[in-house]
Amino acid sequence: MRRPVNVIVIVFRAGPEYAVFQRADDGHGQSVSGGVEQGEDLVAAARRESAEESGLPVSMAPLYRLDMVSGVEKACFAAAAHWPDDLYIVPKHYFALDITGLGEIVLSDEHRAVRWMAYGDARTALRYDDDRTALWELDQRLRRSRLPRALGGSGSVAAAEAVQQARDADGVQE
Repeated sequence: MRRPVNVIVIVFRAGPEYAVFQRADDGHGQSVSGGVEQGEDLVAAARRESAEESGLPVSMAPLYRLDMVSGVEKACFAAAAHWPDDLYIVPKHYFALDITGLGEIVLSDEHRAVRWMAYGDARTALRYDDDRTALWELDQRLRRSRLPRALGGSGSVAAAEAVQQARDADGVQE
């Protein structure tokens, strides 16, 4: 069952260039986006969604947790009927995934196209302001060579737990 938590993953490659996916249902531009399943942590969900939507073997690609956290109205999700009545906003946690050298993206049915873009074009192509803010954060980090430490691969539970413990100590919650 899907938990009331979302992950957004900005896919990028050397340049930097950013992948903007065009949704199949409404044509809007977005990054990889998806829900967190029961028993799944944020890092595992970010990797799973990235693999599903890009068709690439991303399990060991560098994945970075961004500072950006946002939210979206509960009513936007089909699963909302199964969530608590007193829940109004579903948190969105942002990540960045470096797929430099992994090959070409193979789209899932969720998207009809993907385009590689420089920052300015990608920013314009994204639909939501919070997604633009996360893209800005990533672009600034790349330009300043200030990416956070890469999170472990899908099998690296200890690394993911260490990152989560550090965030918990700082008051950052899922």
